[in-house]
Amino acid sequence: MATTANWQPSWWDDSQGSAWDRVKEALKRDWEQTKHDLSLPHGHELNQGVLDTVKQAVGSEPIPPADRPNPPRVIGSWDEDEVPMGYGYTARQKFGAEHPIWNEGVELRLRSEWESNKAGSPRKAWPEVEKIVRHGYEYNPKA
Repeated sequence: MATTANWQPSWWDDSQGSAWDRVKEALKRDWEQTKHDLSLPHGHELNQGVLDTVKQAVGSEPIPPADRPNPPRVIGSWDEDEVPMGYGYTARQKFGAEHPIWNEGVELRLRSEWESNKAGSPRKAWPEVEKIVRHGYEYNPKA
């Protein structure tokens, strides 16, 4: 089978070569991910999305080795999430009999308390922690 890897059109010059060299590895990773997503032969899960491809192509994100996926995205660190998670969990211990499931009543109560207590270290606003607080509230270690 003939290869066209070294073929270049008549208008090709160093500027096209340089541009192609910058993006080809990112696009190759994108193609491997696409083949995987479409269940085509020889595709690989690389945790590669469009934004990864763009960032890698412009050089704002490093390209991992060909056989390695992109690192996972960290949603939040435990240090940031421990207080709202614990707040939700302990609120369930206190208010669970009255509010056995997360509902508007318990949410309003916890939100009001969270927003009114500004003492101590700076905390995130309620919209940033609501899902974490709810996860703590709904956590059931027996499930």
